[in-house]
Amino acid sequence: MKDMEEKEIKKVRLRLLDLVKSFYIEEPDATRISRWRGTFNALARERVNPLFDKSVMEIHQFLEKRNLKDMQEEYYTLFVDPFNEEQINMSASFHLDGRAYGQTLVELRSFLSETGLVKKTDVTEEEDSLVVLLDILIGLIDSEKDMDAGKAERLQGELLECYLVTFAQRFKEACEGNDTADFYKACARFFCGYLELEKGLTGTQVHS
Repeated sequence: MKDMEEKEIKKVRLRLLDLVKSFYIEEPDATRISRWRGTFNALARERVNPLFDKSVMEIHQFLEKRNLKDMQEEYYTLFVDPFNEEQINMSASFHLDGRAYGQTLVELRSFLSETGLVKKTDVTEEEDSLVVLLDILIGLIDSEKDMDAGKAERLQGELLECYLVTFAQRFKEACEGNDTADFYKACARFFCGYLELEKGLTGTQVHS
């Protein structure tokens, strides 16, 4: 019974991490937005924690009223447009070290080596990019069956404590301080709210 419960929790974690990842991996399209609508219709009926629940309702409402073109333009302006001086950087080094390709990236590469996970050759983003960091956590959850349980939990907690939680908070602050961010401000809040759940699962204590 316990094994079944743990398997269900693992499935939910992986689905929600994949959902967070889908906000940032590329510009949204009609298929992705349709998937988001279905997911957030379901999540809006649940109560998890205040930050998570509030962000779910924000995203749910945005998805009801925003059209595809507006959301694509917001994504492009915030994360892609090379001429936008207020573009939001999606690397942990930028937010934790004050510059891209910083010490955080060096440490993450060492951490990745300890996990035994390997970045796919077709992934062009650095190890400290938001999407790759989520892939690392997904990989650690997936590898629980092949790794000592204590080690797997320790590595997940270390990834959260040393990198993801603080990065997500500063990323959220950058979105909240950007006049262009609307839908993606709510997405960043959802990201932080979800990581609160992950901290509880891994027993992570994050000190500011």
